[in-house]
Amino acid sequence: MPLDFLRPQAQGLETLSQKVGPEGSPLSFAFEFDDKADAADGEVGSGYIVVSQDGKELQALPHAFEMPRDRLDRREWLSFKDFNGDGLMDFKVTRMYVMDGKVSVDSLYQFDAKTGRFAQVDVVSNAGEIQSTAPNCVSLKVVAASGTTKMESHCYVAASGRWVRGKPESVRKTQVAERVDAACEAGSPELIACRRARIEQDKSLLTLVRDYRNGRMQTLQAVHGKDYAQAYARSQDLDHSSWRTYRDARCASQSREQSVPVKDLPAATELCRYEWSRDQLRRYKDQIARLSDGKGKARQ
Repeated sequence: MPLDFLRPQAQGLETLSQKVGPEGSPLSFAFEFDDKADAADGEVGSGYIVVSQDGKELQALPHAFEMPRDRLDRREWLSFKDFNGDGLMDFKVTRMYVMDGKVSVDSLYQFDAKTGRFAQVDVVSNAGEIQSTAPNCVSLKVVAASGTTKMESHCYVAASGRWVRGKPESVRKTQVAERVDAACEAGSPELIACRRARIEQDKSLLTLVRDYRNGRMQTLQAVHGKDYAQAYARSQDLDHSSWRTYRDARCASQSREQSVPVKDLPAATELCRYEWSRDQLRRYKDQIARLSDGKGKARQ
């Protein structure tokens, strides 16, 4: 019996061809399933979006289709568009659906002309449904842990090369704040600018933590009662407070361990804290999406 017979047999997706810019040959986009494909009953599975040009593989982006097979169009599984308005094609791909399949959770990949590669736009990816609106702007439909939906607007600022939250008419006002964020991600972060960016990101993280906590409390209260849910809420608050304490201490020691010059230690510590906060934001976005999806399945 051949080994391939023992592996899950996933429905193949057609290879797509798309020109990114006016020059150069088209890129090919194929999906290669891993051996976990179709491992979850009724779902498509996971693998890699493989980008090639003239028969040469350029990159392989890990992706999981956590959705029923009948929700994935094998001929149009990627959506190509110039989302950031730089004249080059980007693409959007759906990962899963929440709220009984009414809202998609998408990832946005932006083409970088300098590297010739696609990079995920973290600020909007894996959080909700992404739709192109005005030039270089997208709307993001997000499902909160409570089950309600809200709309956000995000626009690309070419001057800083970053996406910022806000309506098109307010983008100019946010460019200064965006430069503050950029300073925190530079190889030599500016202390004051990086600290401001980290504080703002910590505020956004705290909002997500509370949103997730409130959503879990509703579920726990219905199953285990009010006292249990309140105990969970207290534990969740303590966990987040402990995480911040550990992060701050670990980043301070990590900067010293890396032999950072004394005068650069404060800025390096702030950069480390900013990156930890950013990673935690991504995790809570994913948890909220899964929590909302779980509520949708429970209602079915």
